Amino acid sequence: MSYLALYRRYRPDTFDKLVGQEHIVKVLVNQIETDRLGHAYLFTGTRGTGKTSAAKIFAKAINCEHPVNGSPCGKCAACQALSDPSNIDVVEIDAASNNGVNEIRDLREKVQYPPVSCRYKVYIVDEVHMLTGAAFNALLKTLEEPPKHAVFILATTEVHKIPATILSRCMRFDFRLIPVDKIAELISKIYDEEGKKYEKEAVFAIAAAGDGSIRDALSIADIAISYGTGKLTYGDVAEILGSANSELLYDFTENLIDGETGKMLDKINELASLGKSMGVLTKDVVLLLRDILVIKTCAGAEGILGLPAAKYALLKKIADKTSEERLLRAMEIFSDAENMLRYTAHPRVLFETAAIKAAKPQTDYNIDALLARVSALENQIAKLNYSAEQISVRQTENVDKTISVGAIRKNEDFKGEAPAVEKLSISSAEPSELKGRLLSGLRKTGSEMLWNVIQNVGLNINGNVLVLNPSDSGDFSILDMEINRDKIKGALTDYGSFELQVIEPRVEKKLDAVDEATERIKKIFGDDIVIVKD
Repeated sequence: MSYLALYRRYRPDTFDKLVGQEHIVKVLVNQIETDRLGHAYLFTGTRGTGKTSAAKIFAKAINCEHPVNGSPCGKCAACQALSDPSNIDVVEIDAASNNGVNEIRDLREKVQYPPVSCRYKVYIVDEVHMLTGAAFNALLKTLEEPPKHAVFILATTEVHKIPATILSRCMRFDFRLIPVDKIAELISKIYDEEGKKYEKEAVFAIAAAGDGSIRDALSIADIAISYGTGKLTYGDVAEILGSANSELLYDFTENLIDGETGKMLDKINELASLGKSMGVLTKDVVLLLRDILVIKTCAGAEGILGLPAAKYALLKKIADKTSEERLLRAMEIFSDAENMLRYTAHPRVLFETAAIKAAKPQTDYNIDALLARVSALENQIAKLNYSAEQISVRQTENVDKTISVGAIRKNEDFKGEAPAVEKLSISSAEPSELKGRLLSGLRKTGSEMLWNVIQNVGLNINGNVLVLNPSDSGDFSILDMEINRDKIKGALTDYGSFELQVIEPRVEKKLDAVDEATERIKKIFGDDIVIVKD
């Protein structure tokens, strides 16, 4: 097979070509230049970040006769010998398929033999976390005290699965995810060498799709080269990645932010008709909301996202309409939906439900949704353009202090004093409303005992007279006290002056003096507190 994949053809062979791992390169180069080599190294990190490449470069560099800035020269006898795949001085072991104790015992026996044509015999154990517990135990002693000519390099993507006894015997290097701009720069160089024309935004989209992995990004870049003979565009990359139609997706998101559920459901129908799964749509929506949030919060968002100018302008328009809280809640809703899609038998219904929930914050009682609703109300109030200096309230006796929003006008219509508020009166009030205001007023003034009595008292209105109908003489005695009459009138000051009449019960159980006093005390303090002893 003559064609070689891009990630293999452009695999780095010197440390200066290793992208995004400068902190590791610096340590390894200094060890080589000062001849302070360790006997066991552990390279850990996400796939496609350069672990195996770094291990191969390091294996060559420590055996190179004339290293250049810590990297192998590629010209000396040792470098030439190690370039031969049949060389046995650098041994690569795939622990995923050689994970048993017998393979490690075989390694322990062979590690004693010195290198054939180099100074060091290097063992690169890839996916070392796949070894069994017995295999790790077999490796332990050899790893702790290997022969002077042996160097072990262990590589893994799941360092948490490696026993602490192994970790403590290795120099650990954590490989970072590669920044998008560095991946994009590498892909641009490769395309230039390959003679492939491209849009800057297309390359940036490929780099972003790699999620920090150069190998993943180069695999996509390899497909993109074969997509067409012309110039590679952002739209081509979107098609390759299987993303939903960007224009429809932007319209859907704008409808969601505007709360236009009808139009939003129409867009969902159009997106579904393109053959895109609900899982892909959900992921695309989350990523798009993330881009809008970046635009909303970051000053240099245009450089961070690397979107075409027209698409950036569309997202900026959407970002200006909403708040950070609204975006965060929407992202959370769709992220939850993405997890639930794995188990549902009706993915479209689940997606539509999530979309409607995100579009209607008033149906959502999550704290982020409530903050979004408060923010929307603040924006609406700000648009009314009220001026505190132009709003005055005449405070006169017996005037309701509650002013409705409709009573306040905008600045341009506001002339003179505020409109007078209608005066309340007992004669025009409803008994149930009046009793509610009375109880509320007593609660505010701290008259708990009187509040408790009024609960079971009938209340009527006769013209400008408030009539109270207690059910027994005990309640009558309490309500008829002058101090309590004043409290009742004080709780209803909004209704102006009125008369208070307390009607004594006509039919009542005859009680002697002691029983009557007991009943009064119970009314005041409650049955659960008063205990009568013989």
